Amino acid sequence: MAERELIAQLLAVIGDYRKGAIPTFDEVHVQKWINQFDPEVRESILSELIYTFGKTYSSREKVYETFKSLFEIEVLHKGDSAGFWGSVSFLDIQKGGNSQHEFVKLVAGIYNKLTGNSLSINDNNAKAFFYIDDGLFSGGRATQDILAWLENDAPRDSTLYMAIINVYALGQWKLGENIKSALVAKNIKISWVTSVVAEDRKKYMFNSDVLRPTSMPNDLKVLDYVGKMKYAPVLRVAGGNAKNSYFSSESGRNLLEQQFLVKGAHIRTICPNLKIPHRPLGFSSLETLGFGSMNVTYRNCPNNAPLALWAGDPWYPLFPRSTNADAARERALEDILAAL
Repeated sequence: MAERELIAQLLAVIGDYRKGAIPTFDEVHVQKWINQFDPEVRESILSELIYTFGKTYSSREKVYETFKSLFEIEVLHKGDSAGFWGSVSFLDIQKGGNSQHEFVKLVAGIYNKLTGNSLSINDNNAKAFFYIDDGLFSGGRATQDILAWLENDAPRDSTLYMAIINVYALGQWKLGENIKSALVAKNIKISWVTSVVAEDRKKYMFNSDVLRPTSMPNDLKVLDYVGKMKYAPVLRVAGGNAKNSYFSSESGRNLLEQQFLVKGAHIRTICPNLKIPHRPLGFSSLETLGFGSMNVTYRNCPNNAPLALWAGDPWYPLFPRSTNADAARERALEDILAAL
């Protein structure tokens, strides 16, 4: 298939990324990004990304429908939808970033459209609470936010529902361990709903849903990066059966792993603003090749994704990111306008 046709198909999947905040994606944008790869792999990369982002990219419509489906889960409302949803409160407590604030507003609009009623937000007199977001990766940010709420504001004998669209298994486990004692102290139950759990634990690497190379490419910058690691990276054994099927095939997955690792190592040498945890395959506090997430939503690309997808200056990103500093400015402007 011609490269232009592949670009058109990819745009059909990711075309609403940060729509209205940045220039609308077009053929020129994608072409400029893919031209940074060697000519012989460009069409194959585009083809695999069409498949992968078809699974992992959350458009605004997909996010809307996912959060709308919350109100249809009978195991939650047990036949009394009005009574249940009228008694719960949604948490808007995230300190870093703006995603939760935006999603709470989105859900409030959905609830009002469905019922004509206003959504309860940060009402600590409620007995059930929803923590929503688009992703949980390492779990660090969610742990900080939830611990602060549990210790300072959460009422005793209540329930905390975690409604996060994309959840990674290790981060989910870490979060559970880190807030366990605070939950017990106030007799608060936790329940996970509407979550796609992706496998990223080292023990289950064979069936992982993240980029985990099976070999080191013969590339000087990759070899230099690996040579400076305290321990050699653990490699994936090919042929696993990842439950979420984010990749079209083992060869397609291997292509992304190899190409993004090579370009990620290169990006680290040319982008001066990257910090040590900005690994070739994505942000990770652990000394690895990177987190390797392929999840992106219409509102932002996580830094846990490969550098080749989002890093900038002088690399040209496919998904220009909104930073926490950008979010803080947007939130401050929103507060000023609300006060007028």
